[in-house]
This record gives sequence, C-alpha cells and structure tokens, in this order.
Amino acid sequence: MENSSSPRASKRLKLDANLPSASPDSGSPAAQNDDGDVSPPSEHSDSFEDHCSICLHQVIDRTIVPICSHEFCFECLIIWCHQSRRCPLCSQAIGDHVIHQIRSSYDYQKQYLPPLKTNSPKPLQARGTAIDNRPARPPRRERRWGRAEETERRERDRMELSLAKRRWVYENDLYAKHVASNGYTRFRSYPTPTQFAASPDMISRVTMFLRRELQVWVNLDVEFLTTYTISLMKALDIRSESAVKLLAEFLDMDYAPGERQRNAEHFAHEVYSFTRSPYRDLFVYDGVVQVR
Repeated sequence: MENSSSPRASKRLKLDANLPSASPDSGSPAAQNDDGDVSPPSEHSDSFEDHCSICLHQVIDRTIVPICSHEFCFECLIIWCHQSRRCPLCSQAIGDHVIHQIRSSYDYQKQYLPPLKTNSPKPLQARGTAIDNRPARPPRRERRWGRAEETERRERDRMELSLAKRRWVYENDLYAKHVASNGYTRFRSYPTPTQFAASPDMISRVTMFLRRELQVWVNLDVEFLTTYTISLMKALDIRSESAVKLLAEFLDMDYAPGERQRNAEHFAHEVYSFTRSPYRDLFVYDGVVQVR
C-alpha cells in the first residue's frame, strides 16, 4: 500500500553537488543508492540530521563546514572554532570560513573565522617564586644597548654635577688647599716643564682635567685652549706671571690694566694642584680636594 503523504525532505545540503532529482510521484527530493535506484530518505535519518552533533538539540541557523558538509548550529560551531579548527565529526580541517543562513544552493552567507589563538602552556612555577610578576626581559641586544644608554646618562649627570661644583668654586673665589708632598698623601712636587713634556701619563691626566675645567666658562674653544695650555706647561711654570698673562687673554678679556687677572690666576692654581695630585679620576679628585 502506498503512503498518501510524501516523505519530508532532508535538511542536509551538499554545496559541491547538484540537488538530487525529485520523485515524479511525490515531488520531493530523493536519494540515489549505489545501484542507481532512487529511494526516499528515512524518517530516522531526518530526525538524526535535524539535531546538532555539538549541543544535541534542534539545529538553529543551520551552518555547514564546506570541506565535509557536516551541519551544526551556527553558535555551537563558532564557539567550537574558538578552540579548534577541525570538524567535530570527522576531524577534517574546517578552513577559513563556514556557511550559514542557507536559503538555496546559491543563496547563503559565508562566515569567515578569525585567526585561532594559541595558548602555550605556562612553565611550572617553583614554590616561593613570583615568575609571573616579573616584567618580560628584552632581547640581549636591547639589554646591552639599554645598559650602555643608562651608563652614558649617569656619566652625563655626574659631569653636570661636577661642573656645577667647579663653577661654584670659581664664583666664590675658593682655592684648592695645598697638600704636602710625601708618601702618605702621594702628592708630588710640581714638575718642571721638561719633566712634564717627557711624561705622556701626566700630559694625559692634565688634558682630561683641562677639558672639564675649561667648560666652567661659556663660549670658549675648549679643545684649542686645552692644547694651548698643554703647550704653555711644556715651556713655562703654569703659575708664573708670563703664563698667567697669556691665559688672561682668553679668560680675563674684560679686565682693565693694573687689575688682578682673577680667572687666569685661579685657573692656573687649580691646574697646579691637580697636576701634583696622584688622582686620574676627576670625580675622585673632586671628592678629596679641599678649598678655602
């Protein structure tokens, strides 16, 4: 006996194949078996395919995986894709999009999936440590450059402080105190011009001091005056009257005849005191020298 009602059409849709031909008697879609015979889909398979394999409820907004054509609820599949990009049924790769809001073989929408976030496992944390609270370490090259920049900044700050102190010494007309020459203090007698010219170590120490000291005054050619002063010290005692007059042409250009050449005399005395000292580090010398 032939059924009076036609079988309900399956909701499963193959996007890469044409829709199956309809039965001439019932006008509904039919499936084709391996022998070429057309047989209507069963009620059991329809009921099974109407349910989402993820939530096991009725399919809402049927969504298809293009690779394998398996169907799920739209929301269920999107949530699944946040964790995995493989089909929940056959484990094939889902691809970069899914298809939903299907109205026909040509009327549907593609939902493109965002990149999958990978959560790498965290290393085991030893008891009593706070690894997670530590800031991330920069690459080795950046750390090296960062340390160099930090060192350079600290040196600039130290130099600015030392220059401020030296300016204060000159502004208040404070002279470095004399220190006796002996084995305890390690201060030496002031060298003669010949001894100074024959000592590269002494010339190097004094050159470093002059380059810092001459920055006390603004608008001076520090490199020229450093070389000029070294040449004077190779020929004259730096505290001699002739040496002071030559220095006054650059350090006391506004003094009147007969007046004291204050800057030149003071500068010559400070150079004299540093030359006699055993120190090479300017900051150590600044911490040791006493003024009055």
